[in-house]
Amino acid sequence: MTYQQLMGLANGYAESKTLLVANELGVFTAIGTGGRSAEQLAASCGTTREGMRLLLQALAGLGLLRLKTERYWNTPLGRRFLDGASPLAITNLLWLLNHHWMDWSGMTKAIRRGSPGWAPLTKTANFQRRFALAMQERSHMLAHPTIDTFRLPRQAERFLDLGGGAGSYAIALARRYPTLQGLVVDQSVTVAKRLIRQERLADRLHVQEGDLLSIPLPTDMDVVLLSNVLHDFNERDSQRLLRRAKKALRRGGKLLIVEYFLTQDQTSPAEAAVFSLLMYGFTGTGRCYSWNEAEAWLTEAGFGRCRRHKVTGSIGTMEATKL
Repeated sequence: MTYQQLMGLANGYAESKTLLVANELGVFTAIGTGGRSAEQLAASCGTTREGMRLLLQALAGLGLLRLKTERYWNTPLGRRFLDGASPLAITNLLWLLNHHWMDWSGMTKAIRRGSPGWAPLTKTANFQRRFALAMQERSHMLAHPTIDTFRLPRQAERFLDLGGGAGSYAIALARRYPTLQGLVVDQSVTVAKRLIRQERLADRLHVQEGDLLSIPLPTDMDVVLLSNVLHDFNERDSQRLLRRAKKALRRGGKLLIVEYFLTQDQTSPAEAAVFSLLMYGFTGTGRCYSWNEAEAWLTEAGFGRCRRHKVTGSIGTMEATKL
């Protein structure tokens, strides 16, 4: 790493926060498809003129806005992902990343004294709703390449999405396999219920609210999906989830895990290692696990024929069969 790269890493938060603050204020959505002056945006976003002017100049400098004839315009990227009116907007995902700013701000204390665990705010209905929407927005780019790695058992008919959040992967599975029936289980299913209804899949996808570690689960399922769930739990509870998934499966059924998987020394990919640290501050007990750890747990739980697949540089899927 060069000195310039080191300083870029050290100061990278400033550019990130510029984007997150603009999203929080609703700047991109206020601009929409037309051009707006700094004065107009200050009024619509409820800010001072000087503060808005400086923010807009910074956003234009970062290439997130275009300045033309004293008006600011969204770029094609901004219209697609940052304008809340776009069907591909990631405004809730950026909201979540801005929330994680507090987790990072308290990380020094957490490392010194131990993580405080889930913040009380995360238990509120509004947080859980926006968190689910953030995960839905994250799935825009990830759901289809992830589903591409899945190999379902022959003539699969029923699947369980354990910790399915907004139901993004359940919806993607139902679209890909028109005969599948699915059940999404999570602590909050309000968003999943609405999205499933919007997709006109309510006849094939159902939801059930409850604690993943205690709620009674169906049996004889062909597939159980654990998508971005294990990193919320410690090792003991992660293994409990795997055993619960096994009980829900029929013999020969498959468990599909989607995760930020680490290498055996748990230092790479860097994105996964950094995310693992964030989970320590955010959840208090969770972290990312290595491919080897997950495979050992699966073997101990009675699974076999484990297969690994890469989705991105940091995210992968692991497939295992109930023996």
